[in-house]
Formats: sequence, structure tokens, C-alpha cells
Amino acid sequence: MFFVVILLDGALQPGYDAVNRWGSELSNGDWGWVQIANFVVTGLLTMVFATGVRRALGSGPGSTAIPFLTGVLGFNLIVGGVFVTDPNPGFPLGVQPPAEPTLHGWIHNLNLFPAWAVLTMAILMAAYRAIARKEGVAWILITIAAGILTPLTLYIAAQSFSMDTLSGEGHGLWQRISQAIGFGWYALYSVRLLRDSWHSSPPERPIGTVGEAVGQKPEGPRGTNRL
Repeated sequence: MFFVVILLDGALQPGYDAVNRWGSELSNGDWGWVQIANFVVTGLLTMVFATGVRRALGSGPGSTAIPFLTGVLGFNLIVGGVFVTDPNPGFPLGVQPPAEPTLHGWIHNLNLFPAWAVLTMAILMAAYRAIARKEGVAWILITIAAGILTPLTLYIAAQSFSMDTLSGEGHGLWQRISQAIGFGWYALYSVRLLRDSWHSSPPERPIGTVGEAVGQKPEGPRGTNRL
């Protein structure tokens, strides 16, 4: 949801270039409430999702760390919505960036790094759990790749942006690639957890007779107890 909203919102905003602008810049302007709500709602859903992950994992390696890190990621997303980033030159149209970074702008920008740190740690912890439990080579490789590429692509995005000029080339594209990998992995992970939960659920007991319901042993023909 977070990724789709950013793509659609960015495509509809006049003067917004998704390739060369951060997704957070959509929090500014008349329609900034859309991206702010996107941060907050996704963060709340992620924190709720973390409780489901905890129940689904049960015990074993990462059963506590993965949901905890997922919950912290949700909190970081909420922080990203509450503390709005400062506008950069050129967007929104006609809006000048502040002469000095504001406090909420600093908080938003610094919040990006712990958010992606816990995202990366959650993925790598899931890879460790998958290896320990021998969950399959394909899933292990996918998880390790996601744990490496998610921070790597964000690093490339950060290196493509100049804090001196508040502009860059390609950082928006690389940020979206990082989001697609990290959040896309979470989508796959949730499908696996749901599938495993369904397969591990005990079958429903067939409804017995009234006598069985009150603890009486059913009797077979001629009053003999039935085994």
C-alpha cells in the first residue's frame, strides 16, 4: 500500500519528478496530507502486523527479534508522517524551502536511517531463522538478497543526493527500488506465514453425539463399548 500510494500520488502531482525526488517530499503542498496519512496508516498497520508475526512464528530463532524489529519499523513510519520533511527547491511549485532546516525536517530526515536499519535487521534475522530451520534454498537466497539490496539501494540513493544544493539525480528512483525490495519482501513473508499457519492449524473435530458431548462413552451394538 505504501509503495503504490507513493507511485500514484507522485504521478498526479504537478511538478513532481519521481526519479529525482524523495517520496517524502509528497508530504508538502496542498495534497501533502495524502503522503502523511500514508506514513501513519502504514505504520499503524505494520505495528499490528508485528503482533501477528509474533503469534505466527511461535518459538525458535528470531521469534522475538523479527516481530520486535517489525514493530519498531512501524513506529518509524509513523514518525515519518508526524514530522514532515522540509520542501526542496522546485517542489511544491511556488514554495521556497526554509533558509535553515526546521526541527521537524531534521527529525524526519534522520528517522530514515533507523527505519531502514531495523528493516534490514528484520530481513537478515528472518534469513538466519530460515537457515536454522532449513526452510528451503530458494527462500533463504531471496531473503539474503533482500537483506543486502534493501540498504544498498538506499545508500546509492543517498549518495545521489547533495545536501548542499538539496537536489540530485536518480535518488528518487533508487529509493523506490529500495522500498520495492524491502516492502515486497515483507509481502512475501506474510504470505508464507499465512500459508504455514493454515497448514499447521489442527483439523476441526467432527460433531459427535449428545452422549459424547457430556463425556459418556458411545456404545456399540448390544451395549458393548465401542473402541
